Order: sequence, then C-alpha cells, then structure tokens
Amino acid sequence: MAETSANGAAAAAASTAPNKPPYSGKPKRPNYNLIHADPLPVVLYHSPPLIPHNPLSLLHHLYLFFFPPVQSHNVKYIGVFSPVTMSVEVRDPTAVLDLWNKGFWGKGSLSRSEPTWLNRELRRLGDTQVSETSEEITRRRRDQRKEMKKERARKEKEELQKVKEAEAKGTEENGSASSGKPTIADPKVVVGLEAEISGLDETVAAAEHPHPSIPAEETGLPTPPPSSDELNTSDGESKTEVVNIGTETLPVSVPPTSESPPAQPAKVVRFDSNTSTKEIPAQKKVTVQNQEHLQLMLSEAFFLSYALGILSVTTKDSAEPLPLEETFKLYLRYATFPPLPESSTSLTKLNPDNSFLINYVVYHHFRSHGWVVKSGVKFSVDYLLYKRGPVFSHAEFAILIIPSYSRWEGRDENIGKEWYWLHSITRVNSQVKKTVVLVYVDVPTADEVEGWDCEKDGLKNVLAKYKIREVALRRWIPGRNRE
Repeated sequence: MAETSANGAAAAAASTAPNKPPYSGKPKRPNYNLIHADPLPVVLYHSPPLIPHNPLSLLHHLYLFFFPPVQSHNVKYIGVFSPVTMSVEVRDPTAVLDLWNKGFWGKGSLSRSEPTWLNRELRRLGDTQVSETSEEITRRRRDQRKEMKKERARKEKEELQKVKEAEAKGTEENGSASSGKPTIADPKVVVGLEAEISGLDETVAAAEHPHPSIPAEETGLPTPPPSSDELNTSDGESKTEVVNIGTETLPVSVPPTSESPPAQPAKVVRFDSNTSTKEIPAQKKVTVQNQEHLQLMLSEAFFLSYALGILSVTTKDSAEPLPLEETFKLYLRYATFPPLPESSTSLTKLNPDNSFLINYVVYHHFRSHGWVVKSGVKFSVDYLLYKRGPVFSHAEFAILIIPSYSRWEGRDENIGKEWYWLHSITRVNSQVKKTVVLVYVDVPTADEVEGWDCEKDGLKNVLAKYKIREVALRRWIPGRNRE
C-alpha cells in the first residue's frame, strides 16, 4: 500500500513538473571576461609588500628593480602610417588580435569595430568551424524585428477592416429609422489604427504580394490553419489527415474502416519547428586570406608609442622605425584636413593650440584613469568612454572637447557655435542614453612651452601645462523636469 501511494505521488510530481524548453541550438557566447582579462597589452607583475624593518624585503625590492622578471615595455608591434586615412595601420594578424583583446585598440578597416571580416567571409563561404559574429547577430535581430512589424501591421489592418465593416453595417441598419442616432464605431479607434499602420503599408504590400517567382510559403508569414469544411468528412468517404510540419500543411488520405466512426473530424497533427528533426550539416573548412587590418587613431598610436613604448611607426616609403620626435611631428601635421605644410610645423616653435595636442591630452587623461576611449564621430562628439569595453556594455559618456584660452591675452573665449549646436548634440546622445561631458582644455601660451625640445622630459612638461575641467550636461525637458 505504501509503495502504491509513493508511486502515485511520484507520478503526480512528474506530471506537474514544468517542461524544459527544447534546445534552441544557439551557440554559446565566448567568455569575454577571460578573453579581455588584460586591460593593456603589457605584461605586469606585482611586487611583494615592502617591510622597512626587514632587510630581506629591502634586498628583494632592490633585486626586482635592477633585474625585473618581465620586460613589459619592449617594442612588440609595428604600425605603418597612412596619409590617406590619417591613421596607423597594423597588419600583423597576431598583433591585431592582441591589441583588440588587450584594451580594444583601434577598429577593423572592413568592420564596424571589432575586426571580424575574416570570420564573416568564412561563414559566408560555408565554414562550419567559425562562430557567429556580432554583425550577423545584429542583422538577424533586425530581420526578426522587421518580420514582427509585418505581422503586427497585417493584424492591425485586419482589425481596421473589421471596424470599418461594423461602422458601415451600423449605418445601414440605422439609416432607415426616422429617429435615433446611428451607432458607429469610435472615430478615435479608427484614426488611431490608421495612424499606426500608415508607415507600414508598403511593407505589408510587399509581404502580401511577393515576387511571382517566390512561392507563398517563403514570404515569412505563417500558413493559415485548415478550415472546418476541409476537416469534416461525410459517411463512407475517405478520411483526410492534415499534417502540419513547420510551415507546410500536407493532406494525407486515409481509407475508411468499419471500426472508424462514420462522421468525425479529421485528425490534425502539428509538430513544432523546434522539435522537428534537423539535418546536421557536414563539417567544412575554408581557407581565405585575411584582407583586413587594424586602424589606430593618431591619439591611440601615440599613446602606445609614448606612454607604453610598445609600438613603433614606419612609413610606406621606408621600413625603418621613425624616432618619437619625428612621429610626433608627423601627427602634428596630419591632425587636420587638409594636412599642414611641413614648413609650418616646427618642434622648436611648437604651437600649443594644435588639435592633435589638445585631443591627445584628453585621450591620455581618460586612458590613464582606466576608461576605454573610442572615436565618437558616430554621435557627433570627439570620444566615447566605455567602462570595460564595447563587448561588455554600451558607452556611458560622450566627450566633447572645448579649448579654453583663458591664459591667452586678447583671445576670445567664444567657441563660435550657436546654441542649437549644443542642443542637437545633447538630444542625439540622450536618445541613446549617454551623458554628454564638456571637457574644457586650458591651452598654454606659446611662451610657456618655448624651449621644451631642449629639456630632458620636454614633452612630459608640455603635456603637464594643459589643464582639464569636466562639466557633465543633462538635457532639460520642460514636460518632465517641472519639479
């Protein structure tokens, strides 16, 4: 008796247990915490704690100072300066992968951000050993959103047609009456539905009237269920089974038997597309030459060369690495478009108002504080700040650089922009949930930086003369910020 009750309880528990969703076959996401564990492309080591009263601890620190275990600031990457794109190109595949995984430096020349052109090309040619890229995920989501809008527009159009038919029917029934007001549909409902589907008429028309060469099953819309007339059969006639697999409805004729009842609806068997059998594609390996390279902004390239010392820059005319002074002079020339003439760029008479110097000071400031700094041209700003990187979250802050000439005598502080210029930038960035930060760069005068090339740490002293002030903006909306 106890065993029977236990079996009954187990069966009841099994019947009430929630069913697990079928395996969707989605590939696992890569472990970004492991891939991007290093914030910089340098190898660092942690020194042991210093104990002043312990002589062994002092000796250990002296030994690590003269004989470090890791040479972290050796030149490891080589870039080629391109005057056409005004950037530094890194073409070594190992260096490209290393720079992106350790700090998200640069962008792919044939990609939106991460250099994924090779993986996209391999997947296009049928390689089954390459995972899905971020561009393909974005494209799939957009296609799904488009299909959802098509289906919603179709249903709304059917609802609007029903409302109009009810309105016409009410008008005909009450039109012959001598007294009374005809009952019609609410005009607000009709106007609201018409306004909602007005922008989707062309999409629905394309879905309802596809190209003649495309069958109706390939338009993306689900196949309607069979009607009741198709399901009912008369006495003595053969019974029809309707098997719906995926989006196809297949009628199967079944001969009548003496045991079967004379008049019953046909059996409808529907299989979910997730539970249907799927053919496993054959493994395929494709070999393609990578045609993509990594593009570094001038500020990024100079930070890797000057602050970290791991990048050497060459030109297309010579394979010899340029000295740091020549690289700095080259960046000063190509910071603006068109580039400055070579005769007007001099290291002896340095112009502190050069746009490269102002942009690099801001870049160096935020990179040294641990932010991942990327170009903000997509949102009409100078830089975008990521807390960890583009693969983890969206940018939180949009940086707008404004030079300040408070130390310049006779120089107007007005930036030369109208009020709607700043209003448009704050509107664009508020729509994408980014905080606009005005970064005022206090530019030193030419007399303050004179003779910097004769000093030992001349460039370091020049950069220290720039002062930075941040002001965060918040868009003020009268309808929401009354209190």
